[in-house]
Amino acid sequence: MKNAACESLCLFAAAMALVLGSIAGLVQAAGSQPAAVFPGEQWREASPESQGVDSGKLKAAVAYMDSHFGSDGAKELVIIRNGYLIWKGPDVDAYHHIWSATKTFTSTLLGLLIADGKCALDDLAVAHLPGLDDGYPVYSKIRLRHLASMSSGYKGEVVDVAAEQPWGDPMRYLNPTAPLFEAGTRVQYHDHQVFVLGQILTRLAGEPMKAVFKRRIADPIGLTHWDWGVSGEVDGIELNNAAGTPSKVPGVRITARQMARYGHLYLHRGNWNGTQLLPQSFVEAAAKNQVPAVGASSFLHGRYGLYWWTNDVIPNGKRTWPAAPPKTYTAHGHSANFCFVIPEWNMVVVRMGTSPIGRIPEGDGLWNAFFAKVADALSLPRPR
Repeated sequence: MKNAACESLCLFAAAMALVLGSIAGLVQAAGSQPAAVFPGEQWREASPESQGVDSGKLKAAVAYMDSHFGSDGAKELVIIRNGYLIWKGPDVDAYHHIWSATKTFTSTLLGLLIADGKCALDDLAVAHLPGLDDGYPVYSKIRLRHLASMSSGYKGEVVDVAAEQPWGDPMRYLNPTAPLFEAGTRVQYHDHQVFVLGQILTRLAGEPMKAVFKRRIADPIGLTHWDWGVSGEVDGIELNNAAGTPSKVPGVRITARQMARYGHLYLHRGNWNGTQLLPQSFVEAAAKNQVPAVGASSFLHGRYGLYWWTNDVIPNGKRTWPAAPPKTYTAHGHSANFCFVIPEWNMVVVRMGTSPIGRIPEGDGLWNAFFAKVADALSLPRPR
């Protein structure tokens, strides 16, 4: 009798396992996201087909990039799909500066300090930097959100212009001069305000931004080959080049393969393999337009988050990359270095180089053509 009872229980357990497995399969088939996959010491590599991508059409997209994206082409191209590396160029371990893509490292620091309760996006800058408005009272209206989205109107000194630092000494940007406009009313791409934010974050952290980034972001996600240049000191603490401004000591240096990890962190809204390193709410804000559709830098109108370039609808009613999904966003440096995060495709596309591929809007057109070919490789309808 005992054997018969055990046999019945085993048959029941097996039947339940089959039912549960069928239910899980139906849920997956209904369109649920695949389980999150994160790299260990190395990225897991997989064929494009295993991740729902037509390899022939993907090769056509890469060939387009190789022939249209300047001398660097697709040499430093990395494509991650569902957490797997499905394409890598021959030079993905080339190590060099990423210029203005550095800005997103600075805004990431802002997210970390918000998580620590040391500041908030809508804090007034003068609350953390007394004296900012001494010479120009209008600066009392600047919020951290404005500094992190190029809409603060702040302008500093420009001195010591030389071939090696064509926009002057970045440390002198910290000396206020007459404002460009009242905070929040316009947008203008201007590195000066990025350094003011870097100064505030360094003071709040009580240590260099690089040290915080290394401990809280780089080490947990496996960044082992990167650096962040130092422009000077604030209150006796090293101030890393917050904007990636070309100067005697530029900003972040990294490889495309390593940069993909950074993009993968943002793809998972600040979570890395079960640990929330960056607030999800901050990532969502960083990837959403934060600027008005007015100001000198018209190329930013309606498409700039917290130092990330977005695919939101711009004043003409269209998206910058209509062939890419609406939630697409990217870090952008020197019109050559990009780290695209594409949530709808569960994809990260990093393309780096040392020569610009084309100024805005030419470069945007090239990227849109590339995304159209990738969308075709995914056999997905183009997003509206």
